[in-house]
Amino acid sequence: MSFLQHYSICVIRLFKQASLLSMPVLLVACVATPVQKTDEALVEPQVVEEVQAELVAEPEVEPLPLTPELIYYLTVAEIAGQRGQMGTAVDLYYKASTVSESSSLASRSAEIALFSRDQQRIDRALKRWTEVDPDDAEIYITRAPFLMLQNDFAGVVDVVNTALELSPDRSREFLSRVSDNLIELANADQAMHVIEQLDLYKNNDPEALFAYSRLANFSKRYDGALPAIEQVLQQQANREDALVLKAEILQSIGEGDKAIAVLKKAANQDEASLSVRFSYAKLLGQNKKIDESRAVFEQLHAEQPENEEVIFALGLLAMEEQDGETAKAYFNKLIILGDRGKQASYFMGLAEELNKDVDAALIWYASVPVDSQRFNAAQTRYINLLADNGDLNKARLHLKLLRKEQPQRAIQYYLFEAQFLIERDQKQAAFDLYTKALKENVGNADLLHGRAMVAEPLNRLDVLEKDLNEILAKDPNNHQALNALGYTLADRTDRYQEAFELINKAVALKPDDAFYLDSLGWVYYRLGELEKAADYLRQAVVIRPDVELLTHLGEVLWVQGKRDEAEQVWQQATKKESTNKLLNDTMRRLKQ
Repeated sequence: MSFLQHYSICVIRLFKQASLLSMPVLLVACVATPVQKTDEALVEPQVVEEVQAELVAEPEVEPLPLTPELIYYLTVAEIAGQRGQMGTAVDLYYKASTVSESSSLASRSAEIALFSRDQQRIDRALKRWTEVDPDDAEIYITRAPFLMLQNDFAGVVDVVNTALELSPDRSREFLSRVSDNLIELANADQAMHVIEQLDLYKNNDPEALFAYSRLANFSKRYDGALPAIEQVLQQQANREDALVLKAEILQSIGEGDKAIAVLKKAANQDEASLSVRFSYAKLLGQNKKIDESRAVFEQLHAEQPENEEVIFALGLLAMEEQDGETAKAYFNKLIILGDRGKQASYFMGLAEELNKDVDAALIWYASVPVDSQRFNAAQTRYINLLADNGDLNKARLHLKLLRKEQPQRAIQYYLFEAQFLIERDQKQAAFDLYTKALKENVGNADLLHGRAMVAEPLNRLDVLEKDLNEILAKDPNNHQALNALGYTLADRTDRYQEAFELINKAVALKPDDAFYLDSLGWVYYRLGELEKAADYLRQAVVIRPDVELLTHLGEVLWVQGKRDEAEQVWQQATKKESTNKLLNDTMRRLKQ
């Protein structure tokens, strides 16, 4: 067989093995040598017969009416994709789908188009797939998320209803996929409305009710989630995922004992799945029944000694009991097994902290891989551990190295280091760091805002005003900058009218923000309008009873002559934070 024959067959094999559910495009050549030139004329006629023979040998694969034209499109499409030319690959797959009535080829064309994120190409490919095989339910489910992106939720209902009608046996799978899409692409009201409009939901189908309950639970709408899952269980009393969901809902509304009762019987059945037993053990742990939780997890571990989720849970339970040595043993097992979750090193660090072994903890935190979801948490622990043990300079050097190693996160690390310094009363150092960062990242709004906030306690109001005005020059509706500048002018200067205009604009942009309402109340106080001041400050503390906000309200009430009420407000603040400097200075000043 010639090289070209061999290569053509390899391309078709790649095509026929590609699953619609596999996300990466299979752009792997069967041979290492790249094709320098591809032309229809080079595809020898006997290649078609040999490829067809290969396909016929596997009856589960839809035979393709292969032609030199089709092989050419597929071959060049795969090469284009391998070279990162996704647009070309998408267009060639589409052309291939138009010269064949193959459903699998049309679906593959649609799959490749999805990776392009080009709406026109996606619509074109889906339309062709529909023309070739209008009764394939997968087409309609594939359309759903793109309709969500277009806010066409009536269209979502139509395509999902069509898919469910065409393939009723796949209702659980389809509704799960649609629910995942809705969680990601729709708000709670839109998501719930879509499910409510489905024919299956209107007919009290358990799969639709389950999907509704799951979405309601995710949106913390427990008053809707609980009745829906109850309806599911009335029809399918022993359905494990429904029992687990009901238990989760009960746990979320503070009914821990009821949640445990829901799963206890199911988890103790001889045929109980690992999933329901795991959920039961987790629920016991959440309700501080540590010994019972550990017993279930240890039984699961005995049955499946290499189950990483179970080992991880046992490690967390040991941490809960402050047993660093036992925790280390479990997390070490995870590392030996490969630690697919890439979290074990971080928790080994926490365990060593429990064991008071600072040096070992530092080593473990430093070994957490960059692509771990615990990487930033590990860096935070590492840096704070250094600083808490008297090595602030080494902590700062570590952050400097992180900025060099990960320049794409440099601003994030600058912001973190500045906050780290402020918390350790190193305000001037933080100010200097912001200044350095701004030389490298001129005009960055986060850095400007950060420097402005640390400039205020350093009495550098000129810098604060300059930085915040620079933000507002680029973004006049930056409500954070509007409020920060307005509050500072009201609190630290006599430019009250200017402050009022800034704060009033911030409140118009975010009318329910407690701190902005506090600022508005405070500027009214400075303007001598005490009733309005008290009104806005009351609104602020209802939304968020923060110590600073309570302190402000107490001051206004005191000046109004409502001293008993002011004392009550300050007492509430004192219970929250008795050492708060603003609170104590205010009470001392007014009571003199």
